[in-house]
Amino acid sequence: MRKTRVNLLFGFLGSGKTTLARRILEEFGAQRRLALIVNEFGDVGVDGDILKGNDIDLIQLSSGYLCCTLKGSLLAAVVELSAKSPLDHIVIEATGVAEPEEMLASFYEPGFRERFELGPLITVVDTPKFLKIREMLGPFYEAQVEKADAVILNKLDLATAELMEEVREEVLDLNESALIRYSERCDVDLPELLDGPTSGALARYALVMTDVPAVHDHDHHVHDARHAPAACFVLDAPEPLNRSAVETLFAGAPEGLWRAKGFIRIDGADWLVQFAMGELELTPADPRDRHYLVFIGDALERDWFQRGLDAARSNGEIS
Repeated sequence: MRKTRVNLLFGFLGSGKTTLARRILEEFGAQRRLALIVNEFGDVGVDGDILKGNDIDLIQLSSGYLCCTLKGSLLAAVVELSAKSPLDHIVIEATGVAEPEEMLASFYEPGFRERFELGPLITVVDTPKFLKIREMLGPFYEAQVEKADAVILNKLDLATAELMEEVREEVLDLNESALIRYSERCDVDLPELLDGPTSGALARYALVMTDVPAVHDHDHHVHDARHAPAACFVLDAPEPLNRSAVETLFAGAPEGLWRAKGFIRIDGADWLVQFAMGELELTPADPRDRHYLVFIGDALERDWFQRGLDAARSNGEIS
């Protein structure tokens, strides 16, 4: 029986995973029987909204980490997709704060391995911010690089040659066997990455599991204290906002804000908001009924951001 190939996409918030997913849909959507699963951190799946509109199956898992409580949901989603119609490929875009070990545990099930094969595990790196993110998150973030079969050093246009080389060396220190590719906006050779040899990540995970005793009810599943200390909340933005006030809000945001995404209205038009590690991007979006912002980070005060949105509505000052 021919197995369906599954590829896992990792990368911290704002690294470019959604851009990579878009490229996969554009290049392979009409050529292959392809399905995409998007896992979002938080209650609202912003990336799912971005990726809609393609003639392709899309399942949105919107409850956070692909961990113990969601493992069954991921398995059910993959099985449901493959049962719907024969598939060549399933691509899973993990949330930026996902742990590779949690997802690999899903594919460690013997029955699962009989029907699916895991292709190269791909991690997208925000090259200009890699050193800062690694210092901030440590082992949690490093795991996304350590478990990868291929690492995309993205945002080449925003980093110097010297920084690129420094990041490359650090990546190889973490994972000397990783295939490394450089890119702007994840413009890479997709067949090379997706159609490469069966993932070595699962084989390495299997070796680890044979040496580690069970620690809770899932006898194959181990936590290693790499969870990100992430907080996540959603704020509605039903009223039109003042652009300069929105820019002021994010310019003064606390360092703990890693990522913000969502949709707002400015001057009668809808805009996609994307904020990552100090950089704000506002992009025109298609008209929509609901407007909101998802905030992800460490030790965030919900009330501070709510006051900021209130000020943006009234063009007042954030206190």
